[in-house]
Amino acid sequence: MSTEPRVLTQEELWAEARERFGQSSVDWAFQCPSCGDTATGMEISKALALHPRKAEHADRAVRYEEVLGQECIGRILGKQADRGCQYAAFGLIHGPWQVALPYRHKPMFCFPLAPAPAGEAEAAR
Repeated sequence: MSTEPRVLTQEELWAEARERFGQSSVDWAFQCPSCGDTATGMEISKALALHPRKAEHADRAVRYEEVLGQECIGRILGKQADRGCQYAAFGLIHGPWQVALPYRHKPMFCFPLAPAPAGEAEAAR
């Protein structure tokens, strides 16, 4: 598992995720640098459906795109979850990746992308 700090733009992150996992963000996977759990956008979406939260400053539910790569799935599923932990990329110990976003002055911290699924990396080439 690579927990090396890295700084990249949003476009660079998306390009790398698309190359590794395909065009759809529901297939993208990030690896928690604390416990090593890997969660896809689909898994985060399902976890949020089971444990919905309201978005800050908005009258709507949190969407998977807002927490994918930012929170370990265990944080969404709760303390009784059988996977993940409570780690968040934006917490006291943040990152390890930083993503420069066009609409923010400071970079956003996130988890590293998970390794490509076995067999699919070769098929994508």
